[in-house]
Amino acid sequence: MKSGQHRELAELHRLARLYDVQTSYSDLGGREIEAGTESLLAVLRGLGAPVERIEDAGEALRQREHEAWRWRLEPVIVAWEGAMPSLELRLPVDEAKGAIEVAIEFEGGGVQSRVIQAEAAEVSRHHRIGPAEFVALRLSLEAELPWGYHRLTLRASGHELTSMVISAPRRAYAVPDQDSRPSTGSGRTGTRAEGRRWGVFLPLYALYSRRSWGLGDFTDLGTLVEWAAGEKAHFVATLPLLASFLEVPFEPSPYVPVSRLFWNEIFIDPEAAVTSLEGQVTQDDVVPAATVEAARRLNAREPVPFREAMTLKRRVLEQLTRLYFQGPAANEAGRSLRAMRPALQDYAAFRAAVERQSPSWRAWPERQRRGSLLPSDYDSETADYYAFAQATAGEQMAALARRTRERGLRLYVDLPVGVHPDGYDAWRHQDLFVEGMSVGAPPDLLAPEGQNWGFQPLKPESLRTSGYEYMRAYLRHHLSAAGILRIDHAIGLHRLFWIPEGASSRDGVFVRQRPEELYAILSLESHRHAAVLVGENLGLVPPEVNRGLEEHGVAGMYVQQFEFTGRARQPVQAPKRESIASFGTHDLPPFAAYWNDVDLEERQRMGLMDAETVERVALERERDREALASHLRERGLLDDGATTSEVYRASTRLLAESEAAWAMVNLEDTWGETRSQNVPGTMAEQHPNWTQRARYAIEQFGSLGDITKTMELMRETRPGG
Repeated sequence: MKSGQHRELAELHRLARLYDVQTSYSDLGGREIEAGTESLLAVLRGLGAPVERIEDAGEALRQREHEAWRWRLEPVIVAWEGAMPSLELRLPVDEAKGAIEVAIEFEGGGVQSRVIQAEAAEVSRHHRIGPAEFVALRLSLEAELPWGYHRLTLRASGHELTSMVISAPRRAYAVPDQDSRPSTGSGRTGTRAEGRRWGVFLPLYALYSRRSWGLGDFTDLGTLVEWAAGEKAHFVATLPLLASFLEVPFEPSPYVPVSRLFWNEIFIDPEAAVTSLEGQVTQDDVVPAATVEAARRLNAREPVPFREAMTLKRRVLEQLTRLYFQGPAANEAGRSLRAMRPALQDYAAFRAAVERQSPSWRAWPERQRRGSLLPSDYDSETADYYAFAQATAGEQMAALARRTRERGLRLYVDLPVGVHPDGYDAWRHQDLFVEGMSVGAPPDLLAPEGQNWGFQPLKPESLRTSGYEYMRAYLRHHLSAAGILRIDHAIGLHRLFWIPEGASSRDGVFVRQRPEELYAILSLESHRHAAVLVGENLGLVPPEVNRGLEEHGVAGMYVQQFEFTGRARQPVQAPKRESIASFGTHDLPPFAAYWNDVDLEERQRMGLMDAETVERVALERERDREALASHLRERGLLDDGATTSEVYRASTRLLAESEAAWAMVNLEDTWGETRSQNVPGTMAEQHPNWTQRARYAIEQFGSLGDITKTMELMRETRPGG
């Protein structure tokens, strides 16, 4: 490489660091993977750097440095435990003089002001860019702030700079040692020591009852809560419940939602929606017996018939919408909806425009594409339907949350890391999303070629300058219902793997985030809503991620099938106290499939593993199985010739007896399911991801011996005391 090329590459790498872009990362084998030049250039362009070629890096570097030093105050400041840190003001050295006025406007009202003389401020750094010299002044405010989001304004020499100050507890909310819950039999409210807690998991689309319309709904989830409360569980967990595309385009994955701000209409209980308009309409008026019969026949369909179920539900909801908006109180009803949530009408208009114009807003005419919709751009009745459906979903979700709290349980809700690129959030917040990029993961054991999840990353700097309004909104949406919030891909609090359009997943680049600011918002919102936070920290996890989760009181995840050692004395590594422990996840094979290598056979059939790899993994598992079985027999927990279900319960006992604060039972494991809900890296023609119905209806849970034995085990080992 010539000297000029060396210089240009060095400048490109310096520019990347100024934009918080990593130029290399360590893979699972410890090898250093260097980012390619074209990938770096593409990612930098996505972040706003003026670089078309590597030769542009030098000038872009100088521009970036000027931006960082010419009258610069960080747009977000974190005040842990309310202690205002000193501020760093960067400015030209010859302008560092005179009075600096500083004011803090508190979220709850009131202002605190002071004046600092620039000449008296501490000089913390000097910096030179060519002939220009800059200085960093350290301004000490020594203020104690209440928790909240405050606005800081700084005025000096004709300049006005603003920042958002996040005053937050350093650690997220934690459940007290004693948690109020109904006492058995008396009907009075009592208390019991909580200690180690446990709960059950099942995707809501997989859950169903005799009264379901083809798949589980909010009422069914409430029934599961009641059943779990009777089993003395502490939480009920499910997958994301957010709005999805269920027509054209069709995307059943709960991890690619239309929006992180709205619930999924598919989970509405239409019969309960009719009841909510009692006095205006009866069930017979809106829900004919033939419709109910057709809907309940869908419960026998496999895979879950999303489209057919939504068609029947929409038919009822559209009729209810007309009654709601065209009845005697129509104007008042419309005003009530808009006042309840102003963004509701915007979302409804977007969904209606999708139905009229094109499934992808990216193909719309420029005005609409840029975020401006007029009433003539969509059908008003369709917009009314979406507004009513969202209001109904919100009401039913709120009722479910109340019911869960009243029974002394927590609803465990999942927050996906991204959204559908053709969805509402990507359209309404285009300034926050990066075009030409998608998020994924580098190669690992589960996905040797890496993963491309197909959704756009958010621009860290745009999030900061907006005061994280979008993030705060979707957190509030989830925490309005969730007593436990699982943060999907918690690595994304520290860095995200960006893949340029047209590149392979191997050519991705890590972009660093602002973890201190993200943790501060998470911690503050968790306390405001008394919600526990869980971070999904699986896969290629850099050390700083686990340190960050621990420092800020966010529970990590412990997955037993990743922790087998092959040693009979200690067949599995023990989980940490601050973790939620389970055998697997929705992306992994159920226990019975793992124990009998069913998943390996399936992965070979789908072309995800070759025969040599399958043989090697099977031998490793055989060693792990022998070690585990030997340990369990030695403890008297397992007999020779034990069935798979007996091994499962004995293995679950190890989870239950561990020090993990939370333990989770996948209900599908209790009855020996072998089908995976999702196989990462596969398409619909390879595996029916996100559409698998539970083998049993909820009414059968109490009579299934394998379930009742597991529930009894959990009660015995984790009574909450």
